[in-house]
Amino acid sequence: MNSTLAPLLRKCVLVFFYDILIYSSSYEEHIQQVLQLLQKDQWKVKLSKCAFAQRKVTYLGHVISEQGVATDPSKVTAVLNWPVPENVKELRGFLGLAGYYRKFIRHFGIIAKPLTELLKKGALYIWTSDHQVAFQTLQQALSSAPVLALPDFSIPFCIETDASGIGIGAVLLQKGHPLAYLSKALGPKSRGLSTYEKEYMAILEAVHQWRHYLQYGEFIIYTDQKSLVQLSEQRLHTTWQQKVFTKLLGLQYKIVYKKGVDNKVADALSRRSVLNSECFLISSATPVWLEQVVASYVADDRAQSLITKLSLDPSSVPHYSWRDGLLRYKNRIWIGHDINLYNKLLAAMHSSALGGHSGVPVTYKRMKQLFAWPGMKKFVHQYVQACLTCQQAKPDRTKLLGLLQPLPVPSTAWQVISMDFVEGLPKSGGYDCILVVVDLFSKYTHFLPLKHPFTAISVAKLFTKCTDCMAFLPL
Repeated sequence: MNSTLAPLLRKCVLVFFYDILIYSSSYEEHIQQVLQLLQKDQWKVKLSKCAFAQRKVTYLGHVISEQGVATDPSKVTAVLNWPVPENVKELRGFLGLAGYYRKFIRHFGIIAKPLTELLKKGALYIWTSDHQVAFQTLQQALSSAPVLALPDFSIPFCIETDASGIGIGAVLLQKGHPLAYLSKALGPKSRGLSTYEKEYMAILEAVHQWRHYLQYGEFIIYTDQKSLVQLSEQRLHTTWQQKVFTKLLGLQYKIVYKKGVDNKVADALSRRSVLNSECFLISSATPVWLEQVVASYVADDRAQSLITKLSLDPSSVPHYSWRDGLLRYKNRIWIGHDINLYNKLLAAMHSSALGGHSGVPVTYKRMKQLFAWPGMKKFVHQYVQACLTCQQAKPDRTKLLGLLQPLPVPSTAWQVISMDFVEGLPKSGGYDCILVVVDLFSKYTHFLPLKHPFTAISVAKLFTKCTDCMAFLPL
């Protein structure tokens, strides 16, 4: 079919499998040419499946008319009547249908962010009020989606881009009428980028999305980042400059500065706040050990006396304070007299993965930053000394060995010799070992047979017997 209608393809005809769409300003302009090409290659068309002279036609889920492109009402009705997804499979089906019309919906990516988070691997599927609001907002946005203009390649295209802390946005325009919207929520890594780099990202996404429209002629990029206007004249120092310059290479473009207050469409796409971003405290967690700290004050007379004085006059005892139900000394939590609590705190600061069985100075310093009680340094010292793991893994405190030193060069033969044993040999003549004697001056080597068991006396006799037969005795 594409080969048959190739002369008119994308001029007045579009083909998708067996669907043929003819568009023209008058009835007689192109219909006769299309029918002649089909007759030439002996294609047959069923009259009951054809519609002629239509001012509005449904094609691939879109309604195309002289005003532009709109969403298919039957598909929108399916989205509006979609029940609340109960699992990931149903949610993926809803987002698949809604995402097909994402170019009609402003800030689609930011609205759908809570829903797409549920599709991540390992994420628990728990439907909350945030997801319900995002679900209903997408349904309402589809029901009121605008009619987008059809592209006219004889008119220059315009792109308006903007970026904020939560997302990026762009819109493709012709004569001020939108052709498509683009919105993308930023992840945790991208949110850490500078404003300058986020503006680069917005241009990258827009050019990548609409490159098939932009590569046929000159187009204009509107941005509220004034430094981007001189992109083609700047030295490429950063990675983002290189990425944007490479993407725009080969395209005819012009970057124009536009104030944020004038760039309303893209600005709204990027700066729309995430749904229900506020978090209200409904409960708080209190560690169990804090309750044990409060309980330690009951049997401690000194702590009771300090609490009584500070309750009457907060400035009565220097360096001490009483707030949130805890006694503090120089902003450190004061621990009452409780040996079991001392041991629990030291186990957390010394024996756990956090403590790593550090020595006394490091453990004491770590404890001193958070807690205080009488005789704490002595108690830490005793605890570390009694730690079984620390005792079994004592560090080597011997003096470090020096560098290897070369042996003195001998001046005569047999002045300096080396000896070694070669063992584990198969027996030969009753011998299973070799005594190797090397003269370090002449490198002359003697191999003397030995057999187990041998002693120092037997080795000395063998060595003396060997050297007696030589003329090179030490002087």
